[in-house]
Amino acid sequence: MAGAYRNEGPFTMLAGEDLEAFRFVKLTSGEAKYADAGEEPIGITAAACLDTEYVTVYPMRGNIEKVEAGAVIASGAAIYVAADGKASGVAVGKQVGINLTASTASGDILPCIVWGPRGGNDLFSSKGGTIELFDDFHKYDATDWPETDAGTEHAAAIDADYVGGAVEMVTGDTDNNEGYLYSASNSFKFTTNKKVFFETRLELTEVATNTANWCAGLCSVKAANTLVDAGAGMVTTFDGAMFYKVDGTMKIYFMTSNGATQGTPLDCGTFVSGTAYTLGFLYDYNDGVTAYVTPIVDGVAKTTQELTISGLDASLYAVFGAKTGSAHVATLKIDYVHVVQER
Repeated sequence: MAGAYRNEGPFTMLAGEDLEAFRFVKLTSGEAKYADAGEEPIGITAAACLDTEYVTVYPMRGNIEKVEAGAVIASGAAIYVAADGKASGVAVGKQVGINLTASTASGDILPCIVWGPRGGNDLFSSKGGTIELFDDFHKYDATDWPETDAGTEHAAAIDADYVGGAVEMVTGDTDNNEGYLYSASNSFKFTTNKKVFFETRLELTEVATNTANWCAGLCSVKAANTLVDAGAGMVTTFDGAMFYKVDGTMKIYFMTSNGATQGTPLDCGTFVSGTAYTLGFLYDYNDGVTAYVTPIVDGVAKTTQELTISGLDASLYAVFGAKTGSAHVATLKIDYVHVVQER
C-alpha cells in the first residue's frame, strides 16, 4: 500500500485480481479484492486495473462517490455490498451508504454517500479536522446541560440504575407540562462547506398511550414551546434538524427547518413506549446550495431530505425535550449524545 497514512484522499494498493472501476474492495493479504455481500469494504476503486497492478482506492468517510449498481436501487435507499463489489439495496451485512439517484438496471453508475461499515461514527475519523461533543451521561452537570423548565416535576438527574449511564427528565402530570435539556455551547451550524453528524440513543415512557411529546436533534431554539401545545409538532421557526413525536400519534418524525421554511415531516417509523431508539442524521452540504440531510433510525437510513442552505444563519444546540399531552407523566431518558462537525 502506498501513501495510506490518512484517509482524506485516495490511496493506492496492489490489486489481487482484475478490478473494474467504482466497485467496493476489501483488503485480503495486503491486496485489494472485490468485497462481496456481507463483507466490509475499505474503499471504492477509482478506475479499472489488472491483477498485480496498482489500483487507486477512495476511502469511505461520508463523501459522495460513484458506485456501480448490482440491481435496481431506488433514490434515497440504503446501500449494501453485493457480489463483485457492486452496490445493492438488499440488506445483507451492514449498510455502507445511501443512493442519491435511482438506478434502472445492474451496471448503472450511481452517486452515493458512502461511509465505513462500522457505522455513522466512521464518517469523521480525523479528530484534528473536527469539532465534537460527546456525553455518555455517567454524571450530570447542569453547567454543561442547562434546562428550560416550564413546571417540570423535577430537574434532570442521572438514572443510577441505567446500564451505561443516562440522564433522565420527568414531566409533571398536567397537560402541556414540558422541559428541555440543551448543550451549553451552540458550537454547531449548517454551512456551505462543513458536514455535520448527530447521533443519540434515547427512550421515552408514557404512562398512558399516545399522550406524550418528545424531541431530539440540533436546533437553534431551546425555549418553552419548542414542542407546540396540543400535539402541534415542532416550533414553526427554527434552524436545524429534529426528530420528534407528538401526542395522539405513535410515530417518530423527522423535520429539517430553515427559519420559517420547514420541510414536510418525514415518517421514520412506529414509536413504542419504553423502547430505546438510536437516532441520527448526516448533514451533507452537497453543492453548497442545497444540502442533503439523511435521518438514520437504528442504523437504517431513511429518505434523504433537501435543505436550502442560504438563510441558515443560526448556531445550533443539541436539544432534547419532553412534553405532556394530557394529565399523565412522561419520562425521557437519554443514554448518550454525539455530535461531530468538520472544522
